[in-house]
Amino acid sequence: MIRKLMLAGALCLVLGAIVMEAQTARVIPRPPAQAPGPPNPADGSAAPDGYAPIPAWLGQTRAPRPVKTATYEVVTVAEGLMGAFCFSFLPDGRMIVGERPGRIKIVGKDGKLSEPIEGLPSTLWARGQGLFEVRPDRAFAANRTIYLSYTVLPEGTNAAAPPRTPGVLLVASAKLSSDDRRLEDLKVLLNAEGTGGRVIQAPDGTLLITSTIPAGVGINSVDWPQPQQLDSNMGKVLRINTDGSIPKDNPFVGRAGAHPEIYALGFRDVQGVAIHPRSGKLWTSEHGPRGGDEINAVEKGKNYGFPVIGYGRE
Repeated sequence: MIRKLMLAGALCLVLGAIVMEAQTARVIPRPPAQAPGPPNPADGSAAPDGYAPIPAWLGQTRAPRPVKTATYEVVTVAEGLMGAFCFSFLPDGRMIVGERPGRIKIVGKDGKLSEPIEGLPSTLWARGQGLFEVRPDRAFAANRTIYLSYTVLPEGTNAAAPPRTPGVLLVASAKLSSDDRRLEDLKVLLNAEGTGGRVIQAPDGTLLITSTIPAGVGINSVDWPQPQQLDSNMGKVLRINTDGSIPKDNPFVGRAGAHPEIYALGFRDVQGVAIHPRSGKLWTSEHGPRGGDEINAVEKGKNYGFPVIGYGRE
């Protein structure tokens, strides 16, 4: 659903300056470590059902049942992947697949898996989310460029006893070697700050990046106002050029206290992205509290409300 937001001045920016250094994993807030054992069923997203906010318009929170149904067939293309989270087609029809523990493999047209591609950054922190995106450039056949999003430990974190969801999301570019065996010339393009996120290339060539906030059992969203703050990249869709520079037509360029890479705000946990084949618009699937998952068609400069407005049980 696309949330229409009508807020009259209530969404003031909570300013807390965060130094913009795209090449490093800055110290930004993270939840405390979770207590051992099963989660308390009364905490966070495991709260009992019953919350029923009033929709902004009829049908907003209930997708219509399809008028027609169709049969489909499931075919196994490849086996042996562990933790596969993303895939894209290469120009020759093969698939490049990212596995969350920090591996990239290529699936041949015959379904055969390649050996893991070498050259992933040594700083990739798989326990704190891991590898989220492996996306070839639209001109991959000519430039061999792919884009990655992955998490690293926050600066100064004790790796032996990290906090819950410690990863800080970085976005990078690299070249795939001519023999498809390694990444070369890896360059960090952006510190996206969140605990996870995806990357997709818009029709104009710019990169659209989602950046999540900490969420889940025992984490109250009201404690994480960053999606409404323009001085934070968390809970946002971000937009950069393929070299990491900022497009001049981004909606908050030049606004005091605002990160210029922000394209849209007010998101919780976007983990699915697609470009509509006809409109060219970004569509996202957002993981929310119980009953609060969303599909949004994202528009430049718009506010999608979280955590001020939500339609699920926290």
